[in-house]
Amino acid sequence: MKLDNFEGYIFDLDGTLIDSSHAWHRVDDIFLSSYGLETPSDYDREIAGMGFELAAQYTIDRFNLNRTVNEVIDEWNNIVKDIFATEIFLFSGTDNYLRYLKRKGKKLSVATVNSIELTMSVLNNNGVLDLFDDITTVAEVTRPKGYPDIYLKSAEKLGLSASNCVVFEDILEGVKGAIDGGFKTVAVLCKENTHYRDEIISLCDMYITDYNELI
Repeated sequence: MKLDNFEGYIFDLDGTLIDSSHAWHRVDDIFLSSYGLETPSDYDREIAGMGFELAAQYTIDRFNLNRTVNEVIDEWNNIVKDIFATEIFLFSGTDNYLRYLKRKGKKLSVATVNSIELTMSVLNNNGVLDLFDDITTVAEVTRPKGYPDIYLKSAEKLGLSASNCVVFEDILEGVKGAIDGGFKTVAVLCKENTHYRDEIISLCDMYITDYNELI
């Protein structure tokens, strides 16, 4: 697959553009410990790709919390906003690759389970917000990652078909959803704790461990 042949480039955020896994682990630990709970080893994998509302409902149901979805989301946002504003950075080579694509006239989008506020904040703090033509969140579609909805919505907002776009993802659910939508995919394996690594590699059209490989 020749990456330069596409018109649109759709990037997941957490674990794909930014090194944020440690931040969400901290959020989970802080949040659950406030209810006297420990974070189960499978919790992160279970909520990956859900988006805030579905993840909040899952958390309420799993731990039998006497909270509403909005209350849980508010608690998460209060914990994470300062971390995202000051402690989260792009993976190595990401800035250079994004600027390389823009110089070639490509359209760039983010497709994320994160909120629009957190997404814009972290991209702005890393000096790349202005490089993106659009940001699409799962709040804009019916189904979570694992389904093609968010990627199709992102492509639609760019004015492109799935065949003219490539999706960069780091989680299995995202990869499967993008493939089901007819997109070519690049697995981004920039972090050490990528789950289902071998399966992700087998499904994607190509994979990278560092964006510098693409320059």
